[in-house]
Amino acid sequence: MATTNGASTPAPQAAASVKWDGQSMTQTDMMEKDTVLVLDDADHVIGSASKRSSHEFTPSQPRGVLHRAFSVFLFDSSTGEMLLQKRASTKITFPNVWTNTCCSHPLHGMDPPEVDGPAQVKDGTVPGVKNAAVRKLGHELGIKAEELDVKKFKFLTRLHYWAADT
Repeated sequence: MATTNGASTPAPQAAASVKWDGQSMTQTDMMEKDTVLVLDDADHVIGSASKRSSHEFTPSQPRGVLHRAFSVFLFDSSTGEMLLQKRASTKITFPNVWTNTCCSHPLHGMDPPEVDGPAQVKDGTVPGVKNAAVRKLGHELGIKAEELDVKKFKFLTRLHYWAADT
């Protein structure tokens, strides 16, 4: 496996899929063991890195490592109000910050798969990101996968940004 700038070349998606268990993992475990999708400037997956290494700001990588993430915005269908959450004080990144309903990262090697190809990103179908969103809505908010209608998930846009956790 080749490594550059803290990122390693991705294993094929078919290789050893993992059943993610956020209930028995600590925040530190997730930062070390979760492997995010490292991207080039054109939004193509070019490798993987631990969540921790992708969020490290150093002189050699002053903006961390470019990687895919997602934000979920859930709305109350009767009032139109959006559900916000305050991140837990135990979170390693952005603790105690008020934010969207849920945010996280699609990961390599997951079952169901969370890696989308360029065509899926371009046409907005993004089944991998939607699988990741279902996983994290269960983990962070306790919403069971069978209670979510993924067909109602709407892909809004892509953003290229970086944020330092102060």
